[in-house]
Amino acid sequence: MLLLKQPLTTSSYRLQDNTMDFTTMDIATVTRNVTGSGERYLELFLKEYTSVFNEKVNPACPKCLTQYLTRYKNHYKAMANTCNYRLHAKYENIPLEFGSPILVNNSNITTEYALKLLAHNNGQRYFSQIPKDAKPKSISKKTKTRKNTSTTIQDISANETAE
Repeated sequence: MLLLKQPLTTSSYRLQDNTMDFTTMDIATVTRNVTGSGERYLELFLKEYTSVFNEKVNPACPKCLTQYLTRYKNHYKAMANTCNYRLHAKYENIPLEFGSPILVNNSNITTEYALKLLAHNNGQRYFSQIPKDAKPKSISKKTKTRKNTSTTIQDISANETAE
């Protein structure tokens, strides 16, 4: 018995406007699957890629296809991040707060995260780009007033005379 590989037909990668979401696909999905109407994902992807980047593509090169998909995903990932804050390279993956499991970098930074980092002592040092309208929240630390417990010679002599 001879088994032929049939391309898989899936519609789970469609967006609401009936376009394909190639950012969630791996290279195997792009190269092997077809739409319900019989169009190959690869053909759709290459049309989309050339419309975005305006360059020739080589559909016969597997290494090139992987690079196209990676470049496409990185392009849309960069567009999705609309935060105007940028960290210096040496502060990539800095913990949000002491002991926090959240590591902040330029790909996941939000305005909320940036304001928390700015609230650190000298927090501006983390950033290579800060919007001009940025207003960091001030941390309201509870300060304890310390009683004056130092004893002077006059206090001692006043206590001795009172006794």
